[in-house]
Amino acid sequence: MKLRDYGGELALIERIKSKIAANSKDVKVGIGDDCAVLSYSSSEYMLVTTDSIAENEHFSLDYFSPKQVGMKAVEANISDIAAKGGKPLYFIVSLFLPENSTVELVDGIYEGIDFSASKCNAGIIGGNLSKSNQLIISVCAIGTVDKKNLVLRNAAKNGDLVFCTGDFGGSAAGLELLRRNMKGNSIKRHLEPKARLELGQKITKIGVNAMIDASDGLADIRHICNASNAGALIYADKIPISPSTKEDAKALGKDALELALYGGEDYELIFTAPKNSLEKLKKIGANAIGKIKGRKYGIKLFKDGKQADLMNGFDHFKF
Repeated sequence: MKLRDYGGELALIERIKSKIAANSKDVKVGIGDDCAVLSYSSSEYMLVTTDSIAENEHFSLDYFSPKQVGMKAVEANISDIAAKGGKPLYFIVSLFLPENSTVELVDGIYEGIDFSASKCNAGIIGGNLSKSNQLIISVCAIGTVDKKNLVLRNAAKNGDLVFCTGDFGGSAAGLELLRRNMKGNSIKRHLEPKARLELGQKITKIGVNAMIDASDGLADIRHICNASNAGALIYADKIPISPSTKEDAKALGKDALELALYGGEDYELIFTAPKNSLEKLKKIGANAIGKIKGRKYGIKLFKDGKQADLMNGFDHFKF
């Protein structure tokens, strides 16, 4: 059976998960969350995650500098750590290089890797180099989180409010501007995404029930709902979209709300928390955008006085 016919990325993950055992009592959380969570010390868990970016799939050297490619590869992993309320300690980098690659390309990529790693006081401790038909950077991040602050995807509760950090749609607008060789303020959002590490740590200290990093748009709320056996109602008019994203979307002939919901690569955080956390979360810049419902309710978007099913976000295997 072709992957396109199997049911998409989530179905494939569940298939893999069903066939592989963790085989260790030290694994507290395995496949299915932003990070694996392992026993580490009396007060902390170890966090382990990995992410890869491939040329012409996640970036193009037509408009990314090598440094920006390296930065993006690391920020994607930092974002996973941020979604757990943790801190990265080390990165392991595997670099797959076409035979015509230059030393200057490698230098630039590692300049970006080191730049993003240094911001969070984490080190590059190893990796692998290999020849390939395509430029690919694969990064593994290792970090820790205080046990009392760990947040997973699977504990959203009926009645929780749904929150997000920052604003959405900017990266997708920037990508489309680059593809069309147009100018706009959203371009940097795509070329230099920033993980919400410090904000993730603040959020978990306030107390939340479930959290995920939004790599595939605000529609990523579906992952929290699926893991928590819950539904959700998202209010379209509450979704934060910056004026520059709206302006660039208009120039592109795109719907800014669609970019925010399904565009991806904003690397913001989506999370749920009890209503009594509202004021504290607002003070650190979080936006309340909806509420958690029962599973049978489904995942809905309220727009223009009407409710409709919220479509799934980006899926690597829906061709």
